[in-house]
Amino acid sequence: MLEQLYYTLFVGDRIEVMNAVDTEASLAKIKSIIEEKKQRVERKHLSMRWSRYASLAAAFLVGLVFAGGVGLGVISHKKTDYTILTTGGQRAQTVLPDGSKVWLNGSTKLVYHSSFWNSKRQIDLSGEAYFEVTPDKYAPFIVNSNHIKTSVLGTKFNIRSREEDNKVIATLFEGSVQVESPQATNNNYLLTPGQTLTIDTKTYQTELVEYAEPAEVLLWINGKLIFKQHSMLEITNIIEKLCDVKFIYEDETLKTERFTGEFSTDNLPDEILNVLMHTKHFNYKREGRIIRLIKKSI
Repeated sequence: MLEQLYYTLFVGDRIEVMNAVDTEASLAKIKSIIEEKKQRVERKHLSMRWSRYASLAAAFLVGLVFAGGVGLGVISHKKTDYTILTTGGQRAQTVLPDGSKVWLNGSTKLVYHSSFWNSKRQIDLSGEAYFEVTPDKYAPFIVNSNHIKTSVLGTKFNIRSREEDNKVIATLFEGSVQVESPQATNNNYLLTPGQTLTIDTKTYQTELVEYAEPAEVLLWINGKLIFKQHSMLEITNIIEKLCDVKFIYEDETLKTERFTGEFSTDNLPDEILNVLMHTKHFNYKREGRIIRLIKKSI
């Protein structure tokens, strides 16, 4: 339905441009010129011949005016932007005009650029989104996020690029993607399924990680974190993937402690830990991205 609406609006724009061309005025002007010519002609058959040629000329010129109007309309409207926004705590799913499916996390803005003169499918992303791209070898699908470019032909991948994090995090689930960083020493990275690439958008330092369970990165799509006798290690692994933090255990025995509970993926790590620490004897200390877990003495 969104795709049909997109093309309906496109056709509407073209009709509006066509209607803006005043063909009646152009035709009236041509007829006036023809009449002046006819009055100067003395012989009847010459006048009839001229009238016939003038009518053909009028039709030709009107056609030029019409085609010119449409051509100018196409040039002036050569790029159409398709924008989707979500607010905090809101999630959305949509289908782009090329048929690709996208899931947007909260506080995300996605702009899809389609151009008549460029075969590339260009995306501007701020926030987090999961893509299932429709394959098209003649039209690469490119996601631009904070000066980092991710190029694909057809695949499934997730990108998180929030301005407050100063990071772009790309996780590949199927196919292959190429991530380009403008200032890294080796600025092209080809990911394989299960890999996550993190790029610091200030220093352009990179970190490549391979997850045993990469699907955990997509828990935000349902908006819930449900723990049923999960070990602390399992829980912290999930939080690391969702929130881009790193846990350090001061006491290895904490890794086997088990918890049951339900949280929202919008909960910050501190909010989750503050609940869990009341059921088990541990504390934590946060230093930026690093969270140290400390076991309490009974």
